[in-house]
Amino acid sequence: MFNEFSQTDFNSIWPRLLAELGKLQASFINGEDILLPLCRILADVSQSQAVLIVPKDCLDFEDMPASSTCWCRDPVRYLTLWKEAKDWPFASQNSIVHRWQSFIVWPAKDVNIQIFFHSSSEHWLSFLIDSSDLLSDIIMGMLVQQTVDWQERAKSRVVQSIDSEMFQSIVSNSEDLILVANRPTFGVPSIMYANAAATSISHYPRTQLIGKPITLLFKEQKFRDDMSAGYRESELLEAISTRSEFDGELICTKADKDTALLHMHLVALEERSEQGSLVALVGRDITEQKQLQQMMARTQKMQAMGQLVGGIAHDFNNILGVLKGNLELMSLKNSEEKVSRYLATAFKACQRGTDLTRRLLQFSRQEQFSAHPCDVNDVIEGLEELLGKSLTTQIELLTEIKPNLGNVCVDRGDLEDALINLVLNAKDSMSGEGQITIRTDRTYLCGLLPGITGRPQVEPGEYITISVIDSGCGIASGILEKIFEPFFTTKDKSKGTGLGLSMVYGFVKRSKGYMSVIRSDLKGTEFRLWFPVAKERLSEEQLSDERGRMPRVAKKLKVLIVDDEVELLTVLTDYCELLGMEVEAYSDPVTVREKYKERLNGIELLITDVLMPGGINGYELAKELSSKAPLSVLLISGFIGDIGITNNEQMPYKVLHKPFELDELVEALEQLGIRFSPREI
Repeated sequence: MFNEFSQTDFNSIWPRLLAELGKLQASFINGEDILLPLCRILADVSQSQAVLIVPKDCLDFEDMPASSTCWCRDPVRYLTLWKEAKDWPFASQNSIVHRWQSFIVWPAKDVNIQIFFHSSSEHWLSFLIDSSDLLSDIIMGMLVQQTVDWQERAKSRVVQSIDSEMFQSIVSNSEDLILVANRPTFGVPSIMYANAAATSISHYPRTQLIGKPITLLFKEQKFRDDMSAGYRESELLEAISTRSEFDGELICTKADKDTALLHMHLVALEERSEQGSLVALVGRDITEQKQLQQMMARTQKMQAMGQLVGGIAHDFNNILGVLKGNLELMSLKNSEEKVSRYLATAFKACQRGTDLTRRLLQFSRQEQFSAHPCDVNDVIEGLEELLGKSLTTQIELLTEIKPNLGNVCVDRGDLEDALINLVLNAKDSMSGEGQITIRTDRTYLCGLLPGITGRPQVEPGEYITISVIDSGCGIASGILEKIFEPFFTTKDKSKGTGLGLSMVYGFVKRSKGYMSVIRSDLKGTEFRLWFPVAKERLSEEQLSDERGRMPRVAKKLKVLIVDDEVELLTVLTDYCELLGMEVEAYSDPVTVREKYKERLNGIELLITDVLMPGGINGYELAKELSSKAPLSVLLISGFIGDIGITNNEQMPYKVLHKPFELDELVEALEQLGIRFSPREI
């Protein structure tokens, strides 16, 4: 056998398959049911959506025979799979391994067994053609024996008496889980009948349901995502024992140890069997419904929190704007070194307040238009201590930072969240020990995106890269294409929502960047992010050196400033007068609307807050005034609420976020096309 194995061209499949089949052989020797595990193994190695094992002489049955075994990745597929498979036209022929419609069909050698592989990988047909005899020798002994054992057990059951014409037409095709169980005098009720939906929902084939206690499906445990079921398994057993009414939610434990929430209804049947009275349990899967309800409740809660936090942040940013503005104006007039140190300390405190506000807005996911140039190396260095505390003592965090990379234009908070997500995912893949490396670099990207998770065409240009590399167990090739999908996760439902990587992917895409897995094997995984290099801007040292040098507008310019915060309006007025502009300032947008209803009186620039009282916001005011004459517009805000615009692409005006410094105001005005003379002392 192993001489033959060594000569095959599928050594990448065989080692794993042999290891799994060896474990299965041990289970078989111990008397365990191996039919469903075999289906799972074959589905895994063939990357099939479903695997169906069925006796050849049962292919003319109208419904899937109880003697069949099926495993589906998608429960809905189970309900239609038999209708597709039973139309196989070669039942009376000695066919070979072949492709038929969406199936690869394997008529097992010298036995009355047919195996259907639905939507398997393109290599699986070649593998079976080459290895059919060898694989048959390994598994068919186990398969045939368990099929015979099941048939012998089936003779002593009352399946046929229960599975009557009435059930064939109504029950068998129902999308609700339907079980018939006996009601013994002592002991736990046993399942006597299970319809197709029962196998679809529970992932157990009929062979593993019929004759088993109902506690196989209904165990007292906590539902995923902390949803409560309302009733316990013991209450169901009591209702069956006393033939009393039962109508409520129960947790169903699936074959893969996952859980579903079912709304169960108990019906006492009049028929009696040798093993006692019978009861029927009808259950509807309400898992998705409950999750949607919970998601809606969370969304409403987050919206309420976002509105609250946004309002607080708006006022807080105004306060910070007044503080930073006055401190900067003082620094422009100050020449004493000691006072300059005091002012610098105060500036740092204001910046801490700014960072806190941004984090509040980031938490509530309400921050808009917040992409700014930032240094990825600074972000990583700022997170290094936090990331180190998030790891175990057996996991080493390394940073390989390439200096002088330049800036990228991203939301700093989103970038921090993305790095935290990637590092925590890396930690989870390493079983508590190993090494995580964060590496930065700069590269020219063109053509197809590197990596193994799709290769889209990229926009040519210079990119700054961030790689997160772990020494974990890697990602299975069969799920690589799904890892960025929302809610997809290989973790236990109580340990992850499946949103982490999808949120990272969404952030990277919004930032005009790219994300891919460069490699993933037994030595670990490397995720890489690419961000376009941002337009260069002055460093903090240059800004500090030039503080005190004041540019002035190159030509006469009249500016209209509108902000309901009077103290901040004063700061903005002083800023613009220092820049050489003629200023008109108002704290009431309604007054501005009335005064400039007919014409703008020579105003060329509007600087306005966004959220203001009076029934008109800054965006609406800018639209009204711009319709009268050509006008440059700069919106300033710490928080842009619901003004009918959700992203930068829809916003026609430049947005400058509060609080800001004079240099940031100058830069924003330059982007509007306003020219300044060289800075002078």
